[in-house]
Order: sequence, then structure tokens, then C-alpha cells
Amino acid sequence: MVEDLCFHIVDLVQNAAVAGARRIVVRLRQSAADDTLELSVSDDGRGMDAETVAKVQDPFYTTKGFKRVGLGIPLLKDTARYCHGDFRIDSEPGRGTTIGARLIRSHIDCPPLGDLGSTVVSLMVTLTEVDLVLVCETDDGSFSVSSAEVRTEAGGLALSHPEVLRFLREYVAENLARLKGLAD
Repeated sequence: MVEDLCFHIVDLVQNAAVAGARRIVVRLRQSAADDTLELSVSDDGRGMDAETVAKVQDPFYTTKGFKRVGLGIPLLKDTARYCHGDFRIDSEPGRGTTIGARLIRSHIDCPPLGDLGSTVVSLMVTLTEVDLVLVCETDDGSFSVSSAEVRTEAGGLALSHPEVLRFLREYVAENLARLKGLAD
């Protein structure tokens, strides 16, 4: 098990970026009524064939030459299973990949979400060549933000520029705070 679900978000987003994705969409849907949290990361990267999809679910398989194991996807799959949820990978070469998990929030093994706002802002600032989109839905409403839209609004300033970074942090934090359970 991992400390929080943001660990999985970082891992999946980094995997998508390494796979050549130019657009990555992180979706979180949390429902108190259904007692579920659904997480998915979709990208427009290289994608995988069926054989590779099976292999990436094995902790002893990795495409990264500097590592001997690839624990991210197997850990997410196990987390979903332990929390009486489900896990899926949909991928096609040349079309990208979607990895998703649904967890029962009240299950004793369900890890906390973690600091979603800081996680997403850090990824947006770091992945300068990627449009990272966050879409959140709860019983209280929804919120989305796109790094490409923020870059456009910033008028050419980098997301790491102090004024842009301050705006982005505050904007994400305020909107997540409106959605109960998605902000610490």
C-alpha cells in the first residue's frame, strides 16, 4: 500500500509523459452517496499493445532501463482490489492509454487522497511541454483546470513565474475547497 492516492497520480502522469503524451487528463470522481472514489489518467501517448498491457501489471516488469521493477501500476491495481473496487487499463498503440481505479472510500485499506492541489500544481509546473488537465467531480459540484489554459491566460509567462504560480496555487486550492473531501 502507498501513503496516499496522489502517489498514484504522480506515477501515472509521469508514465504518460515518458510515453510521449502531449495531453494528460486526470479525473477524480468522489461520491459520498456511492461511497466511491474513481481515479483515472488518460493520455494521448504511444499507447500499448495487449501484451504490454498485461506486462505492466506485473511488478517485475518495467520499461525504464534504470529500474528493475515497475511497482506503480501493480500497486494501484492492488489498492483498488484491497478496497473492494476495480481496476482497468484501456490502451491502443498510437492512440494513448487510460488507467482507472474505483475504490470504496469507507474501506479500512483505502488510503487518503493526499494533497491534490500541491500535487497537480507541481506536475503542471514541471511538465512544461504537456497540457495537464485536472477534472474533479463530487456530490457538491465539479472543477477543472488545464495547464494550457493557464499558460494562455499568463500571456507567455511560465507557470513557474512567481505571480503565475501564486495564482495557480490559490485558484486550485479555492476550487478544491468547494468540493468536500478533495482538499486537505
